[in-house]
Amino acid sequence: MKHRMISLTLASLAALTASQAFAQYKGPKVTITYLHGFTGADRPVMEALIKRFNETHPNIVVRGQAQPWTTTWQQLPALVASGRAPDVVVINEDQITGFIARGALSPLSSADLKAAGIDKNRFYKPLFQTADYKGQSYGLPVSSVAYVMFYNKDLMKKVGLDPNKPPQTRAEFLKAAQACTVDKAGKKAGEQGFNPKNLDTWGVSLYNNWVGARAAYAAILQNGSSLVDKNLNAAFNSPQAVEAVQFLVDLVTKYNVARPNSTEEAELAAFSQGKVCMFPSGQWYLDRFEQQKMNFGVAFFPRIGGSKQDAAWGGSSHLTLPKQRPNYDKNKRAAALEFMNWLTLPAQNLTWTETGSLPTMSAVAKDKKFADKPIAGVFSKLSNIYATSGFPWGGQVLVPFDNAWENAYLGKKSVKKALDDGVNDSNKQVAQARKSFQ
Repeated sequence: MKHRMISLTLASLAALTASQAFAQYKGPKVTITYLHGFTGADRPVMEALIKRFNETHPNIVVRGQAQPWTTTWQQLPALVASGRAPDVVVINEDQITGFIARGALSPLSSADLKAAGIDKNRFYKPLFQTADYKGQSYGLPVSSVAYVMFYNKDLMKKVGLDPNKPPQTRAEFLKAAQACTVDKAGKKAGEQGFNPKNLDTWGVSLYNNWVGARAAYAAILQNGSSLVDKNLNAAFNSPQAVEAVQFLVDLVTKYNVARPNSTEEAELAAFSQGKVCMFPSGQWYLDRFEQQKMNFGVAFFPRIGGSKQDAAWGGSSHLTLPKQRPNYDKNKRAAALEFMNWLTLPAQNLTWTETGSLPTMSAVAKDKKFADKPIAGVFSKLSNIYATSGFPWGGQVLVPFDNAWENAYLGKKSVKKALDDGVNDSNKQVAQARKSFQ
């Protein structure tokens, strides 16, 4: 996150002022509570936004409360059940569908959106749909992160690649990875005499934790498959999924361009030291590489899984309306919607990107402040970022999936067996989880 950029820019302030002309709420003065988990360096930015809203909306007082995400996940069901839920709460992509399915959140009807002046089309479509379930919308995206590909420009140039043209297809990616994988004798991967056990630099980082598994998730989506089927059962062992993940494993076992049995920490250090060319991971490392003054670029995750579509994993946080008691003040709901709309307008989203968040809409991605920023390398494809959401039993699918990736990457099982076993394990857990949603 951008720890050093926590004050509002002049451009943001000007836009903030202009946005007030679109205020919708005209009712009596109300106070609403706003619960969120932005407790780090992003907290001052959120608090400044809340302060600005209160200053420009005399009939609404927003009382913000920051607390750890896990505390909210534990407390929210009981707060809803007792009729003491906050008026607005931020929920992340890996939790939101579960809360929706349990009836803890109130849907945002077309009438709600219209009354508050909320245009859902201003957001990136897959990002907005992260909070959709069974044909209804339940939240507005306020923050977004993604799995991207960092690449070392100096290393690419050294091996004869154009540092301004990162790979986009599987063929381009493999060519770049082989060119960047060089042994101590100067031989490249694929060349006669190349020694994969005595490397000086290598092409790409793969690793065995949940972040590493998001490369497999992206590859599966790129090849036209998904984690679950239409009935929301685990289905990440389709032929398309097996083929996509097999290519990733082949980067280690067949092409020798990625190290086996590695960790995110080891690969992060290697990239920082100029020993690996391409480092796929969360965009949250951007600030680290900038502080290290590396000559790096940021690209959207290449289509290494297949050619069906561009796709990468994304995480997000959504403003939601918890379910309230029957006699809940309708003015509070209207005020809460007004606050949600305001906080997700382009001006406020532009300010929020100072915390390290990605833009949630194309209007912000086009702002001139990003013109010379490395992260702008992914902006043209932000509409192709997909969260692991849409099924209530997130943990019951994702944990077995992450384990399946680890087993395949570490060579403990063949790719097909790892994915088959993962799906079998997942669906046993899903069958149990379904009982709590009926």
